[in-house]
Amino acid sequence: MKHFCFFVTTLFIALSYQAQVTMLTNLPPVVAPTSDLKVEVKINKGNIGNFSKYEMELPQGFEASEGNSKTGYFTFEKGRLKIVWVTIPSEVEFIVSFKIRSPQATGSYILYHKFLYMDNGVKKEVNGQQIDLKVDPTGVTRTLSYLPDEPEEPVKTNTVASLTNSYVPVVVTNSVQAIPTTTLPATTTSTIAASANTIAVATGNTLSTTQTGLTYLVQIGTFSADPGKAKYADLGKVTIEKDGVVYKVLIGEYVTKEEALKKREELIPKGYNGFLVKYQYGKRVK
Repeated sequence: MKHFCFFVTTLFIALSYQAQVTMLTNLPPVVAPTSDLKVEVKINKGNIGNFSKYEMELPQGFEASEGNSKTGYFTFEKGRLKIVWVTIPSEVEFIVSFKIRSPQATGSYILYHKFLYMDNGVKKEVNGQQIDLKVDPTGVTRTLSYLPDEPEEPVKTNTVASLTNSYVPVVVTNSVQAIPTTTLPATTTSTIAASANTIAVATGNTLSTTQTGLTYLVQIGTFSADPGKAKYADLGKVTIEKDGVVYKVLIGEYVTKEEALKKREELIPKGYNGFLVKYQYGKRVK
């Protein structure tokens, strides 16, 4: 019985240590052929602080080159991309980047990636979730950055730019405020909230609310420049909200969370893995 308890405890500790490593990429689900993509991988390494390695296996036809390896040593050979650290960065979570050129041949591909490290002289590895990638002329030619100071606006070919299901949009604090009418310049075209039944956004978009003032929208992206509404016209009602130095793209306007969740699910097949945001009288709330 003692041996069994010792085994269970050891296994639990080992699994907990391994589970602390996570990897997320900003690869979109559909990319155009022969596109040069800046790929970022957000690595949460937990307490690991010694020799480590990140690997990604690329299918035939893909090419890779170095970006920002965060003091690591980058190599790409025989379809395998590696970043090796003798001493991994001290931050619990950090972002590495590299460039991938998609193949000319269209079709569906699977990319695999993993993180390897040494634990008391024992080599261990954590396999990341497989990355399903489709190469198609309608795909995007650029990726979205995790880093707010390095945003890259997606460029479309025949359809709107899409986001990967593992991509987490940059979250910045909300700055939408109701502004007294008397403080607005004469040239302002924004609609200002005059009662509890309407709210206004500084970009000129007006969102109606219920008597409680609550509405739900689906945020699908954050950009350094105004991306315009035209490219999202087929997704429904589009709101472009300026928040500090970035612009947020919001889809829909729903009085119930269920309606917003349904819209979010409808957007996923189109390449937009958004998330719900909630507003009350023009201010984003948790």
